[in-house]
Amino acid sequence: MGTSVNTGICEARIDIMKRDVKNLRLAGFVWFCCFALTSMAQKPEPLTLDQAIDFALKHNPEVSATQWKTAARVAGRDAVKAQRLPAVKLLGAYDYQSEASRLYPATYNGEPGVFGQGIAGGEVVLSIPLYTGGRISSEIAASELLRQASEGELSRTREVVVFNVTSLFYSILAQQEVIESVESAVRAIKEHRRSVEELVAAQKAARVDVLRAEVRQAALEETRTRELNTLSVQRWALAALIGLDSNTAPEIDGSLELENPPECPESALCLNKALAYRPDYISVQQQTEAQAQAIQSARSGYLPTVSLRAGYGMRWMDDVEDQPAGTDRSQDVGHVGLVAEWSLFSGGSTRANVRQQAALYQASQDLVRQMQLQIRTEVESALSGIAAARVRVATSSKSVEQARESFRIMREKYDLGKGAMTDVLDAQASLVFAETSLARARADLAISEAQKKLATGTILR
Repeated sequence: MGTSVNTGICEARIDIMKRDVKNLRLAGFVWFCCFALTSMAQKPEPLTLDQAIDFALKHNPEVSATQWKTAARVAGRDAVKAQRLPAVKLLGAYDYQSEASRLYPATYNGEPGVFGQGIAGGEVVLSIPLYTGGRISSEIAASELLRQASEGELSRTREVVVFNVTSLFYSILAQQEVIESVESAVRAIKEHRRSVEELVAAQKAARVDVLRAEVRQAALEETRTRELNTLSVQRWALAALIGLDSNTAPEIDGSLELENPPECPESALCLNKALAYRPDYISVQQQTEAQAQAIQSARSGYLPTVSLRAGYGMRWMDDVEDQPAGTDRSQDVGHVGLVAEWSLFSGGSTRANVRQQAALYQASQDLVRQMQLQIRTEVESALSGIAAARVRVATSSKSVEQARESFRIMREKYDLGKGAMTDVLDAQASLVFAETSLARARADLAISEAQKKLATGTILR
Protein backbone atom coordinates (compact mmCIF):
# COMPACT_ATOMS: atom_id res chain seq x y z
CA MET A 1 0.00 0.00 0.00
CA GLY A 2 2.84 2.36 0.93
CA THR A 3 4.60 1.60 -2.36
CA SER A 4 1.54 2.50 -4.45
CA VAL A 5 1.03 5.77 -2.56
CA ASN A 6 4.66 6.81 -3.05
CA THR A 7 4.55 5.89 -6.73
CA GLY A 8 1.32 7.89 -7.16
CA ILE A 9 2.90 10.97 -5.56
CA CYS A 10 5.90 10.68 -7.85
CA GLU A 11 3.66 10.38 -10.93
CA ALA A 12 1.69 13.45 -9.86
CA ARG A 13 4.89 15.45 -9.51
CA ILE A 14 6.02 14.32 -12.93
CA ASP A 15 2.75 15.58 -14.49
CA ILE A 16 3.20 18.98 -12.86
CA MET A 17 6.76 19.25 -14.09
CA LYS A 18 5.67 18.29 -17.62
CA ARG A 19 3.06 21.05 -17.67
CA ASP A 20 5.13 23.75 -16.00
CA VAL A 21 8.70 23.04 -16.97
CA LYS A 22 8.30 20.82 -20.03
CA ASN A 23 11.50 19.06 -19.07
CA LEU A 24 11.13 15.34 -19.74
CA ARG A 25 14.66 14.54 -18.67
CA LEU A 26 14.20 16.14 -15.27
CA ALA A 27 10.86 14.42 -14.86
CA GLY A 28 12.43 11.07 -15.67
CA PHE A 29 15.22 11.72 -13.19
CA VAL A 30 12.74 12.55 -10.44
CA TRP A 31 10.73 9.43 -11.20
CA PHE A 32 13.88 7.31 -11.06
CA CYS A 33 14.87 8.77 -7.66
CA CYS A 34 11.40 8.17 -6.25
CA PHE A 35 11.38 4.62 -7.54
CA ALA A 36 14.81 3.97 -6.03
CA LEU A 37 13.78 5.34 -2.65
CA THR A 38 10.59 3.30 -2.73
CA SER A 39 12.54 0.14 -3.54
CA MET A 40 14.98 0.80 -0.72
CA ALA A 41 12.10 1.19 1.72
CA GLN A 42 10.70 -2.24 0.92
CA LYS A 43 11.06 -4.84 3.66
CA PRO A 44 13.42 -7.78 3.21
CA GLU A 45 12.04 -11.18 2.33
CA PRO A 46 10.91 -13.24 5.36
CA LEU A 47 13.13 -16.10 6.46
CA THR A 48 12.11 -19.74 6.29
CA LEU A 49 13.30 -22.13 8.97
CA ASP A 50 15.97 -23.64 6.69
CA GLN A 51 17.23 -20.18 5.75
CA ALA A 52 17.38 -19.11 9.39
CA ILE A 53 19.32 -22.25 10.34
CA ASP A 54 21.73 -21.86 7.45
CA PHE A 55 22.32 -18.20 8.32
CA ALA A 56 22.87 -19.05 11.99
CA LEU A 57 25.43 -21.76 11.25
CA LYS A 58 27.42 -19.22 9.24
CA HIS A 59 27.07 -16.12 11.44
CA ASN A 60 26.30 -17.22 15.00
CA PRO A 61 29.10 -15.85 17.26
CA GLU A 62 29.18 -18.93 19.47
CA VAL A 63 29.68 -21.23 16.48
CA SER A 64 32.41 -18.95 15.18
CA ALA A 65 34.16 -18.86 18.57
CA THR A 66 34.04 -22.66 18.83
CA GLN A 67 35.52 -22.94 15.34
CA TRP A 68 38.45 -20.81 16.46
CA LYS A 69 38.91 -23.00 19.53
CA THR A 70 39.00 -26.04 17.25
CA ALA A 71 41.61 -24.31 15.09
CA ALA A 72 43.64 -23.66 18.25
CA ARG A 73 43.51 -27.36 19.13
CA VAL A 74 44.72 -28.23 15.63
CA ALA A 75 47.63 -25.82 16.03
CA GLY A 76 48.42 -27.33 19.44
CA ARG A 77 48.51 -30.82 17.96
CA ASP A 78 50.86 -29.66 15.20
CA ALA A 79 53.10 -28.01 17.81
CA VAL A 80 53.36 -31.29 19.75
CA LYS A 81 54.11 -33.25 16.59
CA ALA A 82 56.92 -30.83 15.80
CA GLN A 83 58.84 -32.14 18.84
CA ARG A 84 59.78 -35.23 16.84
CA LEU A 85 61.42 -33.18 14.10
CA PRO A 86 64.97 -31.78 14.21
CA ALA A 87 65.34 -28.40 15.89
CA VAL A 88 67.86 -25.96 14.47
CA LYS A 89 68.94 -22.95 16.52
CA LEU A 90 71.37 -20.12 16.03
CA LEU A 91 73.34 -19.45 19.23
CA GLY A 92 75.55 -16.49 20.01
CA ALA A 93 77.56 -15.78 23.17
CA TYR A 94 80.24 -13.54 24.61
CA ASP A 95 82.28 -14.58 27.66
CA TYR A 96 84.67 -12.40 29.60
CA GLN A 97 87.09 -14.42 31.71
CA SER A 98 88.82 -13.21 34.87
CA GLU A 99 92.02 -14.74 33.52
CA ALA A 100 93.24 -14.94 29.94
CA SER A 101 91.98 -18.09 28.25
CA ARG A 102 92.82 -19.88 25.04
CA LEU A 103 90.53 -19.11 22.11
CA TYR A 104 90.17 -22.78 21.13
CA PRO A 105 91.58 -26.02 22.54
CA ALA A 106 94.89 -27.33 21.25
CA THR A 107 94.67 -30.12 18.71
CA TYR A 108 98.20 -31.44 19.36
CA ASN A 109 100.90 -31.05 22.00
CA GLY A 110 102.76 -27.75 21.82
CA GLU A 111 100.32 -26.11 19.38
CA PRO A 112 100.55 -22.29 19.72
CA GLY A 113 97.30 -20.51 20.52
CA VAL A 114 95.67 -17.11 20.91
CA PHE A 115 94.91 -15.95 24.46
CA GLY A 116 92.66 -13.21 25.81
CA GLN A 117 89.92 -12.48 28.32
CA GLY A 118 86.98 -11.83 25.96
CA ILE A 119 85.75 -14.61 23.69
CA ALA A 120 82.79 -14.25 21.27
CA GLY A 121 81.18 -17.07 19.37
CA GLY A 122 78.26 -18.09 17.24
CA GLU A 123 77.09 -21.44 15.96
CA VAL A 124 74.19 -23.31 14.38
CA VAL A 125 73.03 -26.13 16.65
CA LEU A 126 71.01 -29.16 15.52
CA SER A 127 69.10 -31.25 18.08
CA ILE A 128 67.08 -34.43 17.44
CA PRO A 129 65.26 -36.34 20.23
CA LEU A 130 65.97 -40.05 19.94
CA TYR A 131 64.27 -41.39 23.06
CA THR A 132 62.00 -39.57 25.55
CA GLY A 133 60.49 -42.47 27.48
CA GLY A 134 57.28 -42.26 25.45
CA ARG A 135 56.56 -38.63 26.42
CA ILE A 136 56.35 -37.24 22.89
CA SER A 137 54.26 -40.12 21.52
CA SER A 138 51.84 -39.83 24.47
CA GLU A 139 51.54 -36.07 24.03
CA ILE A 140 50.90 -36.48 20.30
CA ALA A 141 48.18 -39.07 20.95
CA ALA A 142 46.60 -36.85 23.62
CA SER A 143 46.68 -33.76 21.40
CA GLU A 144 45.06 -35.68 18.53
CA LEU A 145 42.31 -36.90 20.85
CA LEU A 146 41.75 -33.37 22.14
CA ARG A 147 41.54 -32.14 18.55
CA GLN A 148 38.87 -34.72 17.80
CA ALA A 149 37.10 -33.78 21.02
CA SER A 150 37.08 -30.12 19.98
CA GLU A 151 35.47 -31.09 16.69
CA GLY A 152 32.80 -32.89 18.70
CA GLU A 153 32.28 -29.76 20.79
CA LEU A 154 31.91 -27.75 17.58
CA SER A 155 29.35 -30.22 16.24
CA ARG A 156 27.38 -30.05 19.48
CA THR A 157 27.48 -26.26 19.46
CA ARG A 158 26.07 -26.29 15.95
CA GLU A 159 23.34 -28.72 17.02
CA VAL A 160 22.37 -26.57 20.00
CA VAL A 161 22.22 -23.48 17.79
CA VAL A 162 19.99 -25.33 15.32
CA PHE A 163 17.68 -26.40 18.14
CA ASN A 164 17.54 -22.89 19.61
CA VAL A 165 16.73 -21.40 16.20
CA THR A 166 14.07 -24.05 15.59
CA SER A 167 12.54 -23.56 19.03
CA LEU A 168 12.44 -19.79 18.71
CA PHE A 169 11.15 -20.00 15.14
CA TYR A 170 8.14 -22.10 16.12
CA SER A 171 7.56 -19.97 19.20
CA ILE A 172 7.33 -16.93 16.93
CA LEU A 173 4.91 -18.74 14.62
CA ALA A 174 2.75 -19.63 17.62
CA GLN A 175 2.92 -16.05 18.86
CA GLN A 176 1.79 -14.79 15.48
CA GLU A 177 -1.21 -17.11 15.57
CA VAL A 178 -1.98 -15.94 19.10
CA ILE A 179 -1.96 -12.35 17.87
CA GLU A 180 -4.17 -13.27 14.92
CA SER A 181 -6.61 -14.89 17.32
CA VAL A 182 -6.70 -11.80 19.54
CA GLU A 183 -7.08 -9.48 16.54
CA SER A 184 -9.89 -11.65 15.24
CA ALA A 185 -11.54 -11.39 18.65
CA VAL A 186 -11.14 -7.59 18.56
CA ARG A 187 -12.81 -7.44 15.16
CA ALA A 188 -15.58 -9.74 16.36
CA ILE A 189 -16.27 -7.73 19.52
CA LYS A 190 -16.32 -4.50 17.51
CA GLU A 191 -18.87 -5.99 15.15
CA HIS A 192 -20.88 -7.36 18.04
CA ARG A 193 -20.79 -4.00 19.81
CA ARG A 194 -22.27 -2.33 16.74
CA SER A 195 -25.03 -4.93 16.75
CA VAL A 196 -25.65 -4.28 20.44
CA GLU A 197 -25.81 -0.54 19.84
CA GLU A 198 -28.43 -1.13 17.16
CA LEU A 199 -30.40 -3.29 19.57
CA VAL A 200 -30.10 -0.61 22.25
CA ALA A 201 -31.29 2.00 19.79
CA ALA A 202 -34.26 -0.26 19.02
CA GLN A 203 -34.80 -0.67 22.78
CA LYS A 204 -34.20 -4.40 22.51
CA ALA A 205 -31.06 -4.47 24.71
CA ALA A 206 -29.79 -2.70 27.79
CA ARG A 207 -27.16 0.04 27.65
CA VAL A 208 -25.01 -1.92 30.07
CA ASP A 209 -24.39 -4.52 27.36
CA VAL A 210 -22.64 -1.85 25.28
CA LEU A 211 -20.44 -1.00 28.25
CA ARG A 212 -19.59 -4.67 28.73
CA ALA A 213 -18.62 -4.94 25.07
CA GLU A 214 -16.42 -1.85 25.36
CA VAL A 215 -14.69 -3.25 28.45
CA ARG A 216 -14.03 -6.54 26.67
CA GLN A 217 -12.72 -4.69 23.61
CA ALA A 218 -10.33 -2.66 25.78
CA ALA A 219 -9.09 -5.83 27.49
CA LEU A 220 -8.52 -7.53 24.14
CA GLU A 221 -6.63 -4.54 22.77
CA GLU A 222 -4.44 -4.51 25.86
CA THR A 223 -3.78 -8.23 25.35
CA ARG A 224 -2.92 -7.59 21.72
CA THR A 225 -0.41 -4.89 22.72
CA ARG A 226 1.21 -7.23 25.22
CA GLU A 227 1.42 -10.09 22.74
CA LEU A 228 2.85 -7.78 20.05
CA ASN A 229 5.56 -6.71 22.47
CA THR A 230 6.36 -10.36 23.17
CA LEU A 231 6.58 -11.00 19.43
CA SER A 232 8.98 -8.09 18.99
CA VAL A 233 11.24 -9.43 21.73
CA GLN A 234 11.22 -12.88 20.14
CA ARG A 235 12.11 -11.50 16.71
CA TRP A 236 15.04 -9.54 18.11
CA ALA A 237 16.15 -12.64 20.02
CA LEU A 238 16.09 -14.54 16.74
CA ALA A 239 18.19 -11.82 15.09
CA ALA A 240 20.79 -12.13 17.85
CA LEU A 241 20.74 -15.92 17.70
CA ILE A 242 21.37 -16.17 13.96
CA GLY A 243 23.97 -13.39 14.10
CA LEU A 244 22.01 -10.88 12.02
CA ASP A 245 23.48 -7.38 12.20
CA SER A 246 20.52 -5.27 11.14
CA ASN A 247 18.41 -2.41 12.41
CA THR A 248 15.29 -4.39 11.53
CA ALA A 249 14.16 -7.56 13.26
CA PRO A 250 13.67 -10.44 10.80
CA GLU A 251 10.27 -11.58 9.57
CA ILE A 252 9.69 -15.32 9.27
CA ASP A 253 7.70 -17.49 6.93
CA GLY A 254 6.47 -20.88 8.03
CA SER A 255 3.65 -23.01 9.37
CA LEU A 256 2.99 -24.84 12.61
CA GLU A 257 1.63 -27.77 10.62
CA LEU A 258 4.40 -30.38 10.41
CA GLU A 259 4.77 -32.36 7.19
CA ASN A 260 5.58 -35.57 9.06
CA PRO A 261 3.87 -36.10 12.42
CA PRO A 262 6.52 -36.66 15.13
CA GLU A 263 7.03 -40.24 16.19
CA CYS A 264 7.54 -41.35 19.76
CA PRO A 265 9.78 -44.45 19.59
CA GLU A 266 10.98 -46.59 22.46
CA SER A 267 13.26 -44.74 24.86
CA ALA A 268 15.84 -47.55 24.78
CA LEU A 269 16.17 -47.18 21.01
CA CYS A 270 16.62 -43.41 21.32
CA LEU A 271 19.13 -43.82 24.12
CA ASN A 272 21.27 -46.22 22.10
CA LYS A 273 21.12 -43.85 19.15
CA ALA A 274 22.15 -40.95 21.37
CA LEU A 275 25.14 -42.81 22.80
CA ALA A 276 26.25 -43.61 19.27
CA TYR A 277 25.64 -40.22 17.66
CA ARG A 278 25.91 -37.52 20.33
CA PRO A 279 29.10 -35.57 19.51
CA ASP A 280 29.38 -34.16 23.03
CA TYR A 281 29.30 -37.67 24.53
CA ILE A 282 31.94 -38.86 22.06
CA SER A 283 33.95 -35.73 22.89
CA VAL A 284 33.90 -36.52 26.62
CA GLN A 285 35.08 -40.06 25.90
CA GLN A 286 37.93 -38.73 23.76
CA GLN A 287 38.94 -36.32 26.51
CA THR A 288 39.06 -39.26 28.91
CA GLU A 289 41.33 -41.17 26.53
CA ALA A 290 43.51 -38.07 26.19
CA GLN A 291 43.80 -37.92 29.97
CA ALA A 292 44.97 -41.54 30.00
CA GLN A 293 47.73 -40.53 27.57
CA ALA A 294 48.60 -37.65 29.91
CA ILE A 295 49.29 -40.24 32.65
CA GLN A 296 51.73 -42.02 30.34
CA SER A 297 53.41 -38.73 29.54
CA ALA A 298 53.82 -37.96 33.24
CA ARG A 299 55.33 -41.39 33.90
CA SER A 300 57.99 -40.73 31.27
CA GLY A 301 59.62 -38.49 33.86
CA TYR A 302 60.96 -41.64 35.53
CA LEU A 303 62.84 -42.66 32.35
CA PRO A 304 65.98 -41.23 30.69
CA THR A 305 66.01 -39.14 27.53
CA VAL A 306 68.51 -39.42 24.69
CA SER A 307 69.05 -36.85 21.95
CA LEU A 308 71.48 -36.18 19.13
CA ARG A 309 73.16 -32.78 19.15
CA ALA A 310 75.46 -31.25 16.56
CA GLY A 311 76.79 -27.77 16.00
CA TYR A 312 79.03 -25.75 13.74
CA GLY A 313 80.18 -22.16 14.14
CA MET A 314 82.99 -19.76 14.82
CA ARG A 315 84.82 -18.29 17.83
CA TRP A 316 86.81 -15.10 17.75
CA MET A 317 88.70 -12.76 20.04
CA ASP A 318 89.12 -8.99 19.61
CA ASP A 319 91.07 -8.09 22.77
CA VAL A 320 94.05 -10.40 22.33
CA GLU A 321 96.75 -10.53 24.99
CA ASP A 322 98.99 -13.14 23.35
CA GLN A 323 98.98 -14.06 19.65
CA PRO A 324 101.97 -16.07 18.40
CA ALA A 325 103.01 -15.78 14.80
CA GLY A 326 101.01 -17.90 12.43
CA THR A 327 97.87 -17.97 14.60
CA ASP A 328 94.45 -16.43 13.84
CA ARG A 329 92.04 -14.55 16.05
CA SER A 330 89.09 -16.63 14.75
CA GLN A 331 88.55 -20.33 14.42
CA ASP A 332 85.84 -22.60 13.03
CA VAL A 333 84.46 -25.11 15.53
CA GLY A 334 82.16 -28.07 15.11
CA HIS A 335 80.88 -30.95 17.21
CA VAL A 336 78.43 -33.87 17.14
CA GLY A 337 77.40 -36.30 19.86
CA LEU A 338 74.74 -37.99 21.98
CA VAL A 339 73.30 -36.46 25.13
CA ALA A 340 71.57 -38.64 27.76
CA GLU A 341 69.69 -37.22 30.74
CA TRP A 342 68.17 -39.10 33.64
CA SER A 343 66.60 -37.36 36.58
CA LEU A 344 67.60 -39.25 39.72
CA PHE A 345 65.89 -36.92 42.19
CA SER A 346 63.31 -34.21 41.51
CA GLY A 347 61.91 -33.61 44.98
CA GLY A 348 58.87 -35.80 44.24
CA SER A 349 57.57 -33.58 41.39
CA THR A 350 57.35 -36.48 38.90
CA ARG A 351 55.39 -38.63 41.33
CA ALA A 352 53.08 -35.73 42.16
CA ASN A 353 52.52 -35.07 38.43
CA VAL A 354 51.56 -38.72 37.92
CA ARG A 355 49.10 -38.57 40.82
CA GLN A 356 47.61 -35.37 39.46
CA GLN A 357 47.03 -36.82 35.99
CA ALA A 358 45.58 -40.01 37.46
CA ALA A 359 43.12 -38.01 39.56
CA LEU A 360 42.07 -36.02 36.51
CA TYR A 361 41.53 -39.30 34.66
CA GLN A 362 39.20 -40.56 37.40
CA ALA A 363 37.31 -37.26 37.25
CA SER A 364 36.93 -37.55 33.49
CA GLN A 365 35.49 -41.06 33.87
CA ASP A 366 32.88 -39.70 36.25
CA LEU A 367 32.06 -37.02 33.68
CA VAL A 368 31.41 -39.76 31.12
CA ARG A 369 28.95 -41.41 33.50
CA GLN A 370 27.34 -38.05 34.25
CA MET A 371 26.91 -37.47 30.52
CA GLN A 372 25.21 -40.86 30.17
CA LEU A 373 22.72 -39.99 32.89
CA GLN A 374 22.13 -36.55 31.38
CA ILE A 375 21.49 -38.04 27.94
CA ARG A 376 18.96 -40.48 29.37
CA THR A 377 17.16 -37.61 31.12
CA GLU A 378 17.10 -35.51 27.94
CA VAL A 379 15.80 -38.40 25.85
CA GLU A 380 13.02 -39.24 28.30
CA SER A 381 12.09 -35.56 28.61
CA ALA A 382 11.88 -35.13 24.83
CA LEU A 383 9.76 -38.25 24.36
CA SER A 384 7.43 -37.19 27.17
CA GLY A 385 7.13 -33.78 25.59
CA ILE A 386 6.15 -35.29 22.24
CA ALA A 387 3.53 -37.54 23.83
CA ALA A 388 2.02 -34.68 25.85
CA ALA A 389 2.06 -32.25 22.92
CA ARG A 390 0.30 -34.74 20.64
CA VAL A 391 -2.51 -35.10 23.15
CA ARG A 392 -2.73 -31.35 23.60
CA VAL A 393 -2.94 -30.76 19.85
CA ALA A 394 -5.74 -33.30 19.49
CA THR A 395 -7.78 -31.95 22.40
CA SER A 396 -7.13 -28.29 21.50
CA SER A 397 -8.24 -28.85 17.90
CA LYS A 398 -11.58 -30.19 19.12
CA SER A 399 -11.85 -27.37 21.65
CA VAL A 400 -11.37 -24.75 18.94
CA GLU A 401 -14.17 -26.22 16.82
CA GLN A 402 -16.48 -26.38 19.81
CA ALA A 403 -15.57 -22.88 20.99
CA ARG A 404 -16.22 -21.38 17.56
CA GLU A 405 -19.60 -23.04 17.34
CA SER A 406 -20.44 -21.99 20.89
CA PHE A 407 -19.51 -18.37 20.16
CA ARG A 408 -21.65 -18.38 16.99
CA ILE A 409 -24.62 -19.80 18.83
CA MET A 410 -24.36 -17.36 21.72
CA ARG A 411 -24.18 -14.39 19.36
CA GLU A 412 -27.22 -15.58 17.44
CA LYS A 413 -29.16 -16.16 20.69
CA TYR A 414 -28.28 -12.69 21.89
CA ASP A 415 -29.29 -11.11 18.58
CA LEU A 416 -32.63 -12.90 18.88
CA GLY A 417 -33.04 -11.65 22.43
CA LYS A 418 -32.75 -15.12 23.94
CA GLY A 419 -29.26 -14.89 25.42
CA ALA A 420 -27.24 -12.80 27.84
CA MET A 421 -24.29 -10.57 27.02
CA THR A 422 -22.12 -12.34 29.58
CA ASP A 423 -22.64 -15.62 27.75
CA VAL A 424 -21.38 -14.05 24.52
CA LEU A 425 -18.30 -12.62 26.22
CA ASP A 426 -17.55 -15.90 27.98
CA ALA A 427 -17.88 -17.81 24.71
CA GLN A 428 -15.50 -15.41 23.00
CA ALA A 429 -12.97 -15.70 25.85
CA SER A 430 -13.18 -19.48 25.57
CA LEU A 431 -12.56 -19.24 21.83
CA VAL A 432 -9.46 -17.06 22.25
CA PHE A 433 -8.15 -19.41 24.94
CA ALA A 434 -8.75 -22.47 22.76
CA GLU A 435 -7.07 -20.94 19.70
CA THR A 436 -4.14 -19.79 21.81
CA SER A 437 -3.77 -23.22 23.38
CA LEU A 438 -3.85 -24.90 19.98
CA ALA A 439 -1.17 -22.60 18.55
CA ARG A 440 1.13 -23.18 21.50
CA ALA A 441 0.48 -26.92 21.55
CA ARG A 442 1.48 -27.16 17.89
CA ALA A 443 4.61 -25.15 18.58
CA ASP A 444 5.44 -27.37 21.56
CA LEU A 445 5.01 -30.46 19.41
CA ALA A 446 7.46 -29.13 16.82
CA ILE A 447 9.88 -28.03 19.53
CA SER A 448 9.65 -31.42 21.28
CA GLU A 449 10.46 -33.15 18.00
CA ALA A 450 13.52 -30.91 17.61
CA GLN A 451 14.43 -31.63 21.23
CA LYS A 452 14.25 -35.36 20.54
CA LYS A 453 16.62 -34.95 17.59
CA LEU A 454 18.93 -32.83 19.71
CA ALA A 455 18.90 -35.42 22.51
CA THR A 456 19.71 -38.26 20.09
CA GLY A 457 22.31 -36.28 18.14
CA THR A 458 20.40 -36.46 14.86
CA ILE A 459 19.22 -32.87 14.45
CA LEU A 460 21.81 -32.22 11.71
CA ARG A 461 21.64 -35.67 10.13
